[in-house]
Amino acid sequence: MAFQWINPKEFSFNCLLLMDRYLIRMVCMVDDERYARQMGIALANHPAVAWYCQTKAPEAAERVKALIAAAPAGCSREEIRAAECFVLDWNDWAVVYVYPEVMNRNCAYIYDWDKRRLLELTDFRDKVVLDVGAGTGRLTFAAAQEARHVYASEPCDRLREYLREKISREGIPNVSVLDGFAASLPYEDDTFDIVMSGHVVGDDYGTELAELERVVKDGGWVLDCIGENRGRAEPDQQMLRHGYEPVYYLGKTGGDIYRYRKQIHKARR
Repeated sequence: MAFQWINPKEFSFNCLLLMDRYLIRMVCMVDDERYARQMGIALANHPAVAWYCQTKAPEAAERVKALIAAAPAGCSREEIRAAECFVLDWNDWAVVYVYPEVMNRNCAYIYDWDKRRLLELTDFRDKVVLDVGAGTGRLTFAAAQEARHVYASEPCDRLREYLREKISREGIPNVSVLDGFAASLPYEDDTFDIVMSGHVVGDDYGTELAELERVVKDGGWVLDCIGENRGRAEPDQQMLRHGYEPVYYLGKTGGDIYRYRKQIHKARR
């Protein structure tokens, strides 16, 4: 559902043409009757977007066909635009993925965040660091100020482009950009001194945390460092069950912020 990160009236439904396979899959596979109707209307009236969705994410092709088949015929231009805006608003999180500048400007967890909230969790000096789901580089560039090298792992093409452009424009020598999903990281065991993420872990805690812990060295740290949050919150019980220490602070806007850390000790072979 919407985070109110965009005004959908300012965006074209064609922005779906900029989305990666995993974004398209998630946008097309929403299990909600009201959403399905609006998505069907939008796709039925945008054949190029419908074709792209089926081609980019073949696993969603049958779903796209079914949505279009169920869409009512003869919708007015106003009804079509209302359907487009409904879908864009529902998926505002995906829209900002393909417009990184909008993400930086509109997402409070980025623009209100203080980099000290990451750097105080452990010693980054002379460390080799992996940032999983780097996004626009909130954690990456904070860590790069102290670490020997930071690898920014990001599955979204548009965000990887943004990161590379920023690195080139600002002449940042110790950051490299890579592809990779949290649940199946393409890196060798015991590679990094620190593995960090923020707003990534949560779809499958066991699988995702096991991957983060797999690629960190014995004695290294795994960090989960979310950004600003305006709401009241309790510690994430799943993180606690997996042995992570909660580190609390009161956010700038009065929200409860819990970061998590765990030093990894691996059994010797």
